[in-house]
Amino acid sequence: MPTDIPHPQKGLPGGRYRPLTEEQVHQIHHASLSILENTGVQVEEPEAVDLFRKAGAEISGSRIRIPPDLIERTLETASSRVVLAGRDPQHDLILEGSRVHIGTGGAALQVLDLDSGELRAAVLQDAADMARLVDALPNIHFYLLPIYPTDIPEESVEISKYYAALANTGKHIQAGVYTKRGLQDVIAMAEKIMGGPDPLRERPIVSFITSWMVSPLMFATDVTELLIEVCRQGMPVVLSSAPMAGSTAPVTLAGTLAQLNAEQLAGLCLTQLVNPGTPVLIGPIPATSDLRTGSYLGGSVEFGLANAAISQMAHHYQVPIYNSAGMTESKLPDFQAGMEKAQSVIQVALAGSNFIHHAAGMLEDMSTIAYEEFVLDNEILGMAMRAVRGIEVNADTLALEAIDRVGPGNHYLADPHTRKYMRTEHYFPSPVLDRQDRSFWQSDGQKDAQTRAVEIAREILATHQPLPIEPDAARWIEEQFSDSLILTARTH
Repeated sequence: MPTDIPHPQKGLPGGRYRPLTEEQVHQIHHASLSILENTGVQVEEPEAVDLFRKAGAEISGSRIRIPPDLIERTLETASSRVVLAGRDPQHDLILEGSRVHIGTGGAALQVLDLDSGELRAAVLQDAADMARLVDALPNIHFYLLPIYPTDIPEESVEISKYYAALANTGKHIQAGVYTKRGLQDVIAMAEKIMGGPDPLRERPIVSFITSWMVSPLMFATDVTELLIEVCRQGMPVVLSSAPMAGSTAPVTLAGTLAQLNAEQLAGLCLTQLVNPGTPVLIGPIPATSDLRTGSYLGGSVEFGLANAAISQMAHHYQVPIYNSAGMTESKLPDFQAGMEKAQSVIQVALAGSNFIHHAAGMLEDMSTIAYEEFVLDNEILGMAMRAVRGIEVNADTLALEAIDRVGPGNHYLADPHTRKYMRTEHYFPSPVLDRQDRSFWQSDGQKDAQTRAVEIAREILATHQPLPIEPDAARWIEEQFSDSLILTARTH
C-alpha cells in the first residue's frame, strides 16, 4: 500500500454500541429456546438425527425438538476462543470476546474488470489476483474467497481456489466447500504447508463455511454431512445462516433475531455432539428483504442494526461470531456504495463482532466484485477500526503540560506532544482519499476516488510480492493433486 502511515490494528475490542438492552438479550434467548423446544427444527441427515436422539432430543419423523438443558450442556463445551492463523503469523486472528476483525466475503459470479470496467464472469485468476490485492491492504484482516470461478470444472474448484489464495496472501483463508473430497484435499494441502496435522490444528491457516441451514429452521442434508466431517477433522467451521426479514424470517427484527438465534443454537449443539470443543464460529446474518420485490437487501440500515444486535447474543453465549457488514445494492463504486457500506460497517464493528465478512470488494449485494472497491473499502474499514479503538484518556493524553507549555494564543504544531501522538491518534488514509488543496487536485488531473483506487489496485498487482509457499510444499501439492488442481499465473 503506497503509504508509510501506521494503520489501526486488528483485534481491537468493540462492544460500545449495544442496540439491545440486557433484558432484550434475555428475551431473545428465551424465545429461541422456546422455538427449539416447541417448534423444533427439521433434520433428515441420518447421523445428525441419531446424535440428537442419543442426546435426549424429541424425535418425531424429521422434526427434532431440542430441550433447553441440551442447549445449555453443549454451550458449555463450545470454545469461547478460536484462532484463525495466517501463513504469516502477524496476520493471526484471535476471535474472542468483542475483538473485531474485518475482511472480504461472498461467492460472486461476476467481476467488474479492472482494465475495461465492464462486467464479466469471475474466473480462477481473480481468486489469485484479489488475494494479492488484499494481502497489501492493511485494514482488510482476512481473505474469505469473494468469487466462485466459473472457468474451471466443478471437481477442481475447491483445491484450485484455496491454492490460488494461499499462494498469494499470508492472511487467513476461508471459503465454502461443496464435497467431502474437496474438503479433505484442502485440509491435506494445508497440513503439508504447515508441516503436519498437529501444526495445522494448532495454527489453522484455512477454515470452512457451511451454509447448513435453510431458513426457516431446516437443516440442508448434504451440507450437514459436510459440517459433520469438518467437526470430525477438528478444523474451524462457520455455521452460516442468513434469513431475510419478511421472507424466510418474521418481518419484525425481534422475530428474525429469535428465529436466527434458534437456528444457530441448533447448529452449535450438533457440532458439539459430533466433537466437543470443535472450534466453531456461529454465523448468524440477519438480513432484510425488499417487500415490494422479495429481493435481498444488504445495504439497508436495518441490516447493520440487526447484525450488531446478533453480535450481542454471541457475547451473551461467549462464543465467537461471524456475521456481515459492508454490503450495498449499488452496481458501481459510487456514493450509494460508500454510504450503505459505511453505515453497516460502523454499526457492526462498534458492536464488537469478531469476524465481519462481506466488508470489502463487494457490490450489488453478493453478486459482483470490483477490484477498486477493495481499495476504497480498505479506507472505510480503517476508519471503522479507529472508531472501535475509541478515545484514550489518561494523564498524558489530557495534555495538561502541553496546554500549559503552549499557553494562550499560540499553537501546538511544533510541540513535542504533537510529534509524539501525531501518527497514532488520528487515522491517515492512503492517497485514494483526496485531502489536497483544490489547486493541487486540479494539477493532479482532477481524479475522483474511484479513478485513484483503480490506479492503486493496478500498482499493487504489478509490484506487490506476497509471502511465497515453501518450494518443497508447493511441488508436493502440485504433484499430489495434479488430477484436479488448476494453476493460475500467480500461483508462485
